[in-house]
Parts: sequence; structure tokens; C-alpha cells
Amino acid sequence: MNGATCGESPHFIVARGLGCNSLRVKGYSQVSLDLAAGCAHAICAEDKHGKTELLLTLAGRMLPTEGRLRVEGEDVSSLRALNKVRKVSGLGFFAHVNDVEKVLRVRTVTSAELGLAGKRSNRAATLAYLEQWGLADVADKAIEELPAATYDLLGIALGMAADPKILVVDDIERDVTDDESRALADRLITLAHTTGTTVVCGVIDYRLAERFDSATCISEDAERQRDAFYGEGVTKEVA
Repeated sequence: MNGATCGESPHFIVARGLGCNSLRVKGYSQVSLDLAAGCAHAICAEDKHGKTELLLTLAGRMLPTEGRLRVEGEDVSSLRALNKVRKVSGLGFFAHVNDVEKVLRVRTVTSAELGLAGKRSNRAATLAYLEQWGLADVADKAIEELPAATYDLLGIALGMAADPKILVVDDIERDVTDDESRALADRLITLAHTTGTTVVCGVIDYRLAERFDSATCISEDAERQRDAFYGEGVTKEVA
């Protein structure tokens, strides 16, 4: 783990006018961020409004087409620089990016990920790692048998296998209850604060985004949600 505490490095990820658009990909435009290390940050937007593409950019998986991005002081404007970010970043499960075979067992997938991270990956080590995440009881289940919230947690656990400096996560609201989404969000916040990993999570509901250390809206709908959220708060205080 990198050991940073929340806010210790306040400009760990800095973006100005960042965009990622091409003939093949319609992603996001004019995004500005200033994210502190060791904190948990939310990126709020509805589906298909660039949220996923932005997360993948911050994790070194997509090269921006406009604007500026610096990660830990590194100017991420070339494939070489992007690869440096990629090496220190982990991903939760992203559809069509790091999917796993649904028929494989949790223990098998976890062992493989630990091995790729250069860690012990025998049965005992794998079960011990799953135990840390509260997943030991599903070790012998197939991925396709997991409830959505457990599947999301497994993705987070696998993303953390190499002790990354940055962890990006998406879709913690899909096919789960509001309580389960909040529990996953709180788990990510605690993870950032206790390990020093900088967590960036994509969400749709601004109320969920507000649980994080910071929340950035990258769509008009998300901005309307934010305005309504604070408007409701003001009304309640006055009442």
C-alpha cells in the first residue's frame, strides 16, 4: 500500500478541459478535476455520458483527445505516460474491458490475479486473501452464481490485488438495492482512507456521490441532481 492519507497530496490527479472523443468513441468533454490522494472520489453522470470512458482514462486505459491530465505530477499526454499510470492502477469489473469467464470459480480467478500481481497464489494464500474481503464463503462458487453486490465486491478485491495507487470502479448501482450500493460506497471510502489508495468511482445517483470525499458532475442531468440535492437541503433547514 502507498500509505498516503486522505488529502495529504491534494493534487494527485489534475485534469483541465479533459476530453475523449473520436469517430469511434463519443466519451466526455471539458472535464476538470482536482483529486486528492488517499481519498474516495465520485464521478456522477447517467449511463452513456462519458463516465466509464473518464474512469478508464484516469486508470491509464484510454488516451484523452483534448485537454490536460496529470497523475502524480506525470503529464499524461502520450501512450508511454499512459502506460505508467496503467501500471499503478487497478480496475473493478468493467464490461468488455476486464470481464472474467462466468463459469470459472471465484478461487480460480482470484488465484490468477494474485499470481499476476507477483503474490503467493496457492490455495491457502488465495483463501486468506478472500477472507480479508469477506468472500471466503463464495470461494468455490462460479462467478455466474454470485449476487450482483458480491460480484462488485469481488471486482474491487481483484482490482486491489497488486496494491495499486489508484482504483477505479463503476456500476455499483446496477442490479443491487440502494442499501447495497451505499454499503459498497462506504467500503470504497474506508478502503481509500485505510490503505492510501486513491479511489475514483462512477455513480448515477448524486445522493450516492455525496457520500464520497468529493463528487464531480460531468453531465447536465448530474448537475440538476446536485442542484436539487442542495435545494432540498436548504428547504429542510429553513423549515
